[in-house]
Amino acid sequence: MKFLRYPLIAITAIFFIAACQRELDFETDGLAHGSLKSDATGDCLPSTVNGIFRADSVLNNTNFIDIHVNLIATGTYDIKSDTVNGYSFRGTGTLGIAGDNTVRLYATGKPVVSGTDEFTISFDGTTCKVDVTVIGIGVGVAVYTLGGAPNDCSGVTMNGTYTEGVPLDVNNTITITVNVTFEGTYILGAASVNGMLFASTGVFTSTGIQSVTLNGSGTPLASGTFNADATNGSSTCTFSIDVLPSGTGGPAVYTLDVLAGACSGATYSGTYTEGTPLTGTNVVLLNVTVATAGTYTITSNTVNGMTFSGTGTFTNTGGPQPVALVGSGTPLAGGVFNFTATAGASTCTFSITVDALPVTTNEDYVPQTDFSNWSDKLVGGTAADTSYLQVSPNSMTVNGTSYKIFEYKELGTVTDTIFHRKDGGKYYQLFDDSYGFDNAFNADGLLLDSSLAVSSTWNIDLGANTAGGIPANAKIICQITAKGVTATIAGNTYTNIIKVTYTYNFDVGSGDTPFAMEEIWYAKGKGVVNYFVNDIPVSFNDNWETTRIEVF
Repeated sequence: MKFLRYPLIAITAIFFIAACQRELDFETDGLAHGSLKSDATGDCLPSTVNGIFRADSVLNNTNFIDIHVNLIATGTYDIKSDTVNGYSFRGTGTLGIAGDNTVRLYATGKPVVSGTDEFTISFDGTTCKVDVTVIGIGVGVAVYTLGGAPNDCSGVTMNGTYTEGVPLDVNNTITITVNVTFEGTYILGAASVNGMLFASTGVFTSTGIQSVTLNGSGTPLASGTFNADATNGSSTCTFSIDVLPSGTGGPAVYTLDVLAGACSGATYSGTYTEGTPLTGTNVVLLNVTVATAGTYTITSNTVNGMTFSGTGTFTNTGGPQPVALVGSGTPLAGGVFNFTATAGASTCTFSITVDALPVTTNEDYVPQTDFSNWSDKLVGGTAADTSYLQVSPNSMTVNGTSYKIFEYKELGTVTDTIFHRKDGGKYYQLFDDSYGFDNAFNADGLLLDSSLAVSSTWNIDLGANTAGGIPANAKIICQITAKGVTATIAGNTYTNIIKVTYTYNFDVGSGDTPFAMEEIWYAKGKGVVNYFVNDIPVSFNDNWETTRIEVF
């Protein structure tokens, strides 16, 4: 049996790239200039995917993505993605307003296979990424209900400006929440009202509460407040749209309400968890005071992978009145994080508390997590009598069984390997050495069943072989000799130790004859911490102690 000992070899590479870029005259070249908005991980921020992407189906104008551009110079644009899995995205046109702009990129092509495709969007030397899910031919229709049905839709966020006689564009969207019971495709629409229509198509790839963005089209016929019904065929909820009178669609005059620098009356809703992307349910409410009705855009800075923004129209003056900022991005860590909301020259701060992921503790007696590593030394040996072992991120399949690869390393070079696997509290090893016989064995054996009581025994049958040309069978008799032990080894104290002895036997036809014995101490969450081996009858007796452990 090979003792579990290995080092962590860490290699860090740092790349520095320097580039010179000539300056462009943004005012005279006629092209739009700016940058794609993205979070700390490079994902387009925010982004919306619309349409059903099905393998071997030609895409049409219902298949598009909306991304955001921070524009510093107006002009014509050509924003496109790379081609992945047989299809791509592209949008062209003219952007006439500096600042945040929503751009729609339409898909062309035909997805080849199902799965999740990652696209890289490029504009003016900047990039961001969008994931698109392609479903298989046999994926059916989703089962879901609308949040708030049959009353007001829940999680409603209005985006864009709605003005009498002005056609809706890509900025006119409405976000609502749904509760998905079964994954699949959806077609969600809202009843046409006052010349406007809102709809969305796509795929729900998970169940539970999530947000859906309805894309607006048409032209408002009159000003006022209008109620629209969103329906999926089985449930209906209602949302309202405020339409400004013709000629009054200009920017509002307003300020953020501030109290000692903080956003007055700031509250937030939704769940914020480390590593979980924000949805339309992640909303911050701030108070504003409006002097002149009109359109508004309020944004926050990006902190801990998150940002908040809201666009729309103020139809009433005075204050305080609440305005919603919808979150996007993915929290990078848990904790309390401060944001600054900006509306023109007006700013205020608010805080968001993100729940950290629970710290998971490895409870294995033979940890097999990638890159876990150990060091050990021979008791009474020289400084050279040390050994290092590391769990490879790779696996290997032998005889139809998958094993994690444990690598002995010396100065970073792999010198030997062991193959381990586990099944709950049972730990196995592939016995592929000769152990003193003429040929290597090929047997899967149980090293430890952590549920067994003290004095429990079991056998590892290595199988038939030869020893000096004489036919022989080999097996290992295993016994638990202690459980729940605490011990200090090489200056480190370990608890919950299980001690197991392994007696190697050969049988040439006259019964089992022991020829070697090992004793291994397994510490819970740590691995092997002490190892003894001797031959029978005893001519040598080695003891290896684990000196360092790093388990992930």
